[in-house]
Amino acid sequence: MVAMPWQGLDTPSSALGILGPCVRRHAADWAIDELYANLRWAEHLIRESNGAITSTDYGNVADQVFHGVGDWVFTPALYDVDSYQADEFAEFLRQRGVDPLVPVEMQRYARGFVRGLAAEIAADPPDVVGFTSTFMQNVPSLALARELKRLVPGIRTVIGGSNCDGLQGPALHRNFEQFDFVLSGEGERSLPALLNRIAAGAGVADVPGLSWRNEGRTVVNPPAKSALPFAMVPAPDYDSYFRALENSLFQHYVRPMVVLETSRGCWWGEVHQCTFCGLNGSNIDFRSKAPERIADEVVGLAERYRVLDLIMVDNILDMKYLSTAMPTMAALDCDLRIHYEIKSNMTREQLSSLKKANVLYVQPGIESLSSHVLRLMDKGVSAAHNVRMLRDGQDLGLNVTWNILYGFPGETEEDYRGLLKKFAALEHLQPPTGAWRIALERFSPYFEDPTQGFMFRRPAEIYDFIYQVPRDELYDLVYLFDSRSQGIVGPLEDELKQGVEEWARAYPGSNLSYWADERGRVTIEDRRASWPEEVIELDDVQSNVYLGMFQVAGREGIRRRLAESGHAVGEGEIDRMLRYFVDRGLAFEDEERYVSVALDVDPYRRKLVDGREVAASR
Repeated sequence: MVAMPWQGLDTPSSALGILGPCVRRHAADWAIDELYANLRWAEHLIRESNGAITSTDYGNVADQVFHGVGDWVFTPALYDVDSYQADEFAEFLRQRGVDPLVPVEMQRYARGFVRGLAAEIAADPPDVVGFTSTFMQNVPSLALARELKRLVPGIRTVIGGSNCDGLQGPALHRNFEQFDFVLSGEGERSLPALLNRIAAGAGVADVPGLSWRNEGRTVVNPPAKSALPFAMVPAPDYDSYFRALENSLFQHYVRPMVVLETSRGCWWGEVHQCTFCGLNGSNIDFRSKAPERIADEVVGLAERYRVLDLIMVDNILDMKYLSTAMPTMAALDCDLRIHYEIKSNMTREQLSSLKKANVLYVQPGIESLSSHVLRLMDKGVSAAHNVRMLRDGQDLGLNVTWNILYGFPGETEEDYRGLLKKFAALEHLQPPTGAWRIALERFSPYFEDPTQGFMFRRPAEIYDFIYQVPRDELYDLVYLFDSRSQGIVGPLEDELKQGVEEWARAYPGSNLSYWADERGRVTIEDRRASWPEEVIELDDVQSNVYLGMFQVAGREGIRRRLAESGHAVGEGEIDRMLRYFVDRGLAFEDEERYVSVALDVDPYRRKLVDGREVAASR
């Protein structure tokens, strides 16, 4: 089983880690070797370029999923040429603000690498070579399979993974004869079943989701009747990766992390799939591991591989884990650093339970700070809830990864002009990694229902530089599509990207903090880059209002809180206070939902300045 580029150098392949134990358990006649060809490719680049190409360059290309760079790099190996559309693709990248120098240089070494790797495998050929393919692993896998077939015509080849889901798998099989078998759907059952049929010399017509050939024609078996129960997913085995890393040039330069899957599908998407998201492919049904398995598997991985960084590759956290798996994790005597993808409207108490369980990195899928745009996404949260997530994450010491997406049918310029005005109030909170136009992804609601706004589409232009297949076949083969741009275009896009960059520059030196004394009076200290440095003392009524905005609050809720506290305040005065907090950047407002943005100061971080108690700067 082979993990081709562009699998990350610092993580083992989840597919190989899970499928290995499945084959060993359910196809006992087979012996398995796992080959991390991604590590070998990165080493090859360093050697052949005399160190001019580095592991950082590998990582940069691996991140260029939406530009198809990694697949294009291996096209000479697939088509057996010295170079393939280098000038044309370089211009394509330049037009999109991507420097083509390193990818063009990498392409020079791809054919030699694939030939050498294939010769090594062919020297003692296995019966079957299996490939896992996600994102930009298609062309590297196609190239190696082609060369193996040339050297050992009788070798059998099989490929599976998310690039084979739905129509993509049969299209891959129809257009590339170097693959004898293509598995669509979950491989835990189908791969052992296929291997058992091969070993017995039996027919394969009953292997679910399999594309195979009968008298030269592609036959596509029906998919599995139901989603795989998660009890059938074993704990991963990453021994091969860590052995490969130990013998690699990168053993002292890569900080390895392990990956663990505790659920599949998306419980939110089962009811309200985000309009732009196709990540779950054809099977969005949500399933999760028994909570009691998680702590055992986490400890097992940490102890076996001496690694404390764990990436949970779930699309979304199973919320029942907050009261089951997380308390058990919190009791472990390990300094773990865990990453989870979560829903962005989680409360402070829920986030705190994650932090206690050593979940230090979260990806909440914030995507926008405009409630109108969030509704267009079918996110089920408001902008104020997303800001609360940023504030609470900062307060609790979580690393919150997020970005801003745009390009939705129905969004308006005012959505973003209003948003840009609010950035300065948030510059003490973790900034987005960038602002990006959405891509039209296969399996997303936007793709499945063209009437939602993307009526006219074609396979993304990147594939013109990668595949030599007819247009109708390309439509079935690929994941990304081009369509007419929706939503904002032109200068406002540039303003949005610039606003994100300015936020990122201001963040390291910005702080906005508050504390309340024993009487409940609030003091706020402002040390943000775009605001005057100031200590603001609120009176009783203002303090009541500000503390009421700690949770997302509407105007009526604030009025009730004041009344219940015995404060007789007129409607006009409430409006003036709310407007002051928003205009002064002390609170965030969107569609009349308010949330305070100052951070809660730990009393041990305070200091006396001129006899006044203020928050210590960071």
